[in-house]
Amino acid sequence: MLCLLAGGGLLTACGGSTAAPSISPPRPVVVTTGTGPATRWDCPLNVSTDAFTGAFATASEIGWEDNQQGVVTCLGGTFLVQDGMYRDYGFGIYNGSPTSWVDEDGYLPAQVTTFHRTGATVSITEFADRMVFDGRAYVAVYSRVTVVNPTGHVLVENPEPSSGMVALSTAPDDVGPHTSVSHDYVVAADRFGHTYPWPTARQLADAGSFDQHFHNMKDFWDRQLDGIAEVTVPDVALNDAYRAGFIYTQIARSGNEIHTGVNGYQAEYSHDVIGILSTMFTQGYFSGAHALLLEARKVVGAQGQYQDGLWTYPWLWAVYLLKTGDLNFVRMNFDSAGSGSSYQPSIEEAAHTIAADRTGPSGIMESTDDIDFNGYWTTDDYDALLGLAAYRYVATRLGDTDQETWASDQYDSLLSATGRTLESTIARFGLDYLPCSMLEPNTANTCSNPRDANWASPIGRWAWDGSLFGAALSGPGLTLIDSTYAHGFGLLRGLLPADTFGGFPDDYYSSAYNAGYGIAGLASQSYRDQGILSYQFMIANSQSGPYSWWESSSAPSSDTPWIGKHPTAGQGSSPHAWGMSQANAVLLDSLVAQSSNGSLIVGRGIPAQWLVRGSSLSVSDFPTVDGQRLGLTITSAGRSVSLGFRGHRPSGPVLVQLPIMIDNIGASSAGVVDEATGTVTLSPRTESVTIHLRRTA
Repeated sequence: MLCLLAGGGLLTACGGSTAAPSISPPRPVVVTTGTGPATRWDCPLNVSTDAFTGAFATASEIGWEDNQQGVVTCLGGTFLVQDGMYRDYGFGIYNGSPTSWVDEDGYLPAQVTTFHRTGATVSITEFADRMVFDGRAYVAVYSRVTVVNPTGHVLVENPEPSSGMVALSTAPDDVGPHTSVSHDYVVAADRFGHTYPWPTARQLADAGSFDQHFHNMKDFWDRQLDGIAEVTVPDVALNDAYRAGFIYTQIARSGNEIHTGVNGYQAEYSHDVIGILSTMFTQGYFSGAHALLLEARKVVGAQGQYQDGLWTYPWLWAVYLLKTGDLNFVRMNFDSAGSGSSYQPSIEEAAHTIAADRTGPSGIMESTDDIDFNGYWTTDDYDALLGLAAYRYVATRLGDTDQETWASDQYDSLLSATGRTLESTIARFGLDYLPCSMLEPNTANTCSNPRDANWASPIGRWAWDGSLFGAALSGPGLTLIDSTYAHGFGLLRGLLPADTFGGFPDDYYSSAYNAGYGIAGLASQSYRDQGILSYQFMIANSQSGPYSWWESSSAPSSDTPWIGKHPTAGQGSSPHAWGMSQANAVLLDSLVAQSSNGSLIVGRGIPAQWLVRGSSLSVSDFPTVDGQRLGLTITSAGRSVSLGFRGHRPSGPVLVQLPIMIDNIGASSAGVVDEATGTVTLSPRTESVTIHLRRTA
């Protein structure tokens, strides 16, 4: 399932361009996905070599922040320009030999394809830049084909560009011994949602060189990254994936619309939008936040496919308020709905919808298709509880005691109903795990297939994020986290490798949500590092493009030319912005998280294997409360771990909770030690601490 394009009908012209000799147009196929019909496109075939230039389930993207439609990229240097053209471009020089495909500098949206051909090493680099002609903004794609000749004789290598690509340089096809030649091209790709004429070939050629635009692109994205929390951990691939995920999310946006993908799911879905924006705010991205919040209001009101998006809408506002302290804007939208033809609920209305939707048995939430099947899903009740806990926090910050009391009463009532119903179901069927459904065992629904990743849906964000907003936690949703992980992974033993939760019909290997399913582990005893371990699994086994993942993917291909382990097939969209946001959220929270009571939680999900002698990890510009930011560094000396702060001081106590510290603290240079829970509690004034361990990892 390749190069997926969102839309309800077939597109009639995707890739009418030709190269010399030719690149055949993709073949459109209508498929049904969990979010409705979509058009899937097989990537082009290089007719002269019979090599698929973008096949083998590959798909990624390049583009610009807020562009109307990002550019789809595929293995082999092929890319698809959308924005009404639906035309693919590529280079006939690609031969399908073993191929490296990476992001430039590890994270930039400049993708580099490298392979060997008749003794030469060939690389194709492609990226996008924004430009303005006569006051009109465009996105253009720049391509460079570099041929390096390490031999002692002349090689003749023609890039064979698709027609329509504008040459920026004149270079010979003859490449002398021990020299290299580069061929540069440009093509217009997007108009930011406008319909004004495309720039001419002359305008594109005169607008600057490949190198000039590359520097523009790099400077822009580095400045964007400077605005969010920076993560540096011993696994360099995680550092790059974190940065690339943020960038790909901005490219998937269409103005203020938070789309899930550029080559599938090119639309807004309520729970996707809530999850993506909450991660952006947690990271410290607040550019245009007011408009983004109001866009989310429109989405949760008008897009009725997923009820949990509406129920968790107050949580998005709570995260924003905690991080920024922007009381005025929150107060403006607390009990005031948006205007327009579509329903745009206030924060209060969204919260009160939770009470109205408690129409399930014994007062639980109504039946939904929030996991793409109809049922009384456990995840819905815990998402609703998270929404109520967040709403109570917002009401408290605004001084609305009536709504604070209402939220508390509703939370307690729903928590009680959820607990009683689950306990009855668990006892009736003799379960030792949290079931997908409130009313039946997993054997009675889609979760009967152990490789269906929905088995992890009940252990969602509530136990962790609810605790960050002061929610009272009790019942099976808390006490059965460890046993649910153990049960699910136990069923997968022998079917799938460790640290994958499975996928969805019919690609049951892994998913874009694989790391996100580890978020509940941060509230567990034995699976605190599961989010990071599952993120590492995604990187090692299921990339469908550089740091890009399908919503669901199959096992790695045995014959792809792309070096490494990559899926044979995939579905949904790739990159998948909601999945990437979950992965980055669990990575950041595993390192440092801010509670609404002012306390800062440090290191709760850090894997023990990262704490070898001499290792270090850090977070810079982490947003705490009310617009403040701090940095921290953790270093290991084998049997001791040191923590230091910089920037603003924490607003409350610091809870150092590395998993390796459980029953393993010998002494601490500062703070109060609780060895049983593995916690050292520091005062906000503490600048550094060294914790001595009884044993190493």
